[in-house]
Amino acid sequence: MYGPEWVRSALSQLDFLTTTRAMPMEAAPAVRYAIEWAPFGGAGAGDLLVEFGADRGRFLEMVYDGLRIRRDDNSEARWLKQRLSSSLAVAWLPDKTTSVSSVRSTMRHRPHRDGYTPDRRQR
Repeated sequence: MYGPEWVRSALSQLDFLTTTRAMPMEAAPAVRYAIEWAPFGGAGAGDLLVEFGADRGRFLEMVYDGLRIRRDDNSEARWLKQRLSSSLAVAWLPDKTTSVSSVRSTMRHRPHRDGYTPDRRQR
């Protein structure tokens, strides 16, 4: 599922999101790292501490904060963010007992800096 073609596609989507300013520039390094490590089930705690000064939970919060849908996102940006978030949630599952829905639930119920959460988006 997370082969070289998926990584190339996901990185291309990330580039689109950053060049169109649909994602904060400061979030791009964490999202890029998450994409690059997705084929391996995520990076180890030591690597995350060295690269981002964060444990796995905090690192994933950084990634999902960057991919959080914002009020001013157009439909393409919303779709790409949802797709990347879902794929990364599966790839970075902490263990086999954690469900994707519980990871997404954590993402969905944390308000964004501007007070907007994906639950309030228009469909």
